Amino acid sequence: MQKGICHVAQIPLRGEPQSSAEMVSQLLFGETYTILTQQKDWYRVTMDFDGYTGWLSKSSFQEAIIADRYVQQDLFASEQNDIVKGTVLSSMGSEMIGSSASEEDVFIQDLAKKFLGTPYLWGGRHFSGIDCSGLVQVIYKVLGIQLPRDASQQQKVGKSVAFEDLFTGDLVFFEHNERVGHVGLVIGQGKVIHAHGMVRIDTLTKKGIINMETKEMTHFYHSAKRLR
Repeated sequence: MQKGICHVAQIPLRGEPQSSAEMVSQLLFGETYTILTQQKDWYRVTMDFDGYTGWLSKSSFQEAIIADRYVQQDLFASEQNDIVKGTVLSSMGSEMIGSSASEEDVFIQDLAKKFLGTPYLWGGRHFSGIDCSGLVQVIYKVLGIQLPRDASQQQKVGKSVAFEDLFTGDLVFFEHNERVGHVGLVIGQGKVIHAHGMVRIDTLTKKGIINMETKEMTHFYHSAKRLR
């Protein structure tokens, strides 16, 4: 099967083979994918990182270059690269050509806070727009831990943690009609960072998330998982 690589800052993956279809996720610069099928000018692909499938425009295809790479830790950077000529404004979680990552220590709280204020975008994984599960997936990718794409899938990974035992870096999940539909990241006692309207920090209680500005409850608590 033919492999491709994301040679621009990000490429949308669509739920159907048409440009007007819902964006279900994004490929970040340097991430690779495998073509499964073709339908006219669209490829159905699976992302090599998390196995997520979607439709990619044939015009976005670039044959994959197999080389050593590392995961970008900065929120964004203008990088010279070997995939295309010139520079690409890449985002945290992009896979840069090279042999090793930065020697600098990475703390999960600092990583997450770099996204503060980033606008919410359904299916987004990029600093220009991100959704709740994309945010935690990218953060944990930088830490070398692979997570599935959607919140309901992420809730099935890791070790269950009681609310009273939550620690920085734990994932907290929220429900609507008894179905998991939102995820956030604990960043201290009673605090959660999550993508809701934008990436923001709100109050975390055993009942759910309370908006720090309006004091209203926006999400209802379901469960928590620990990955490290």
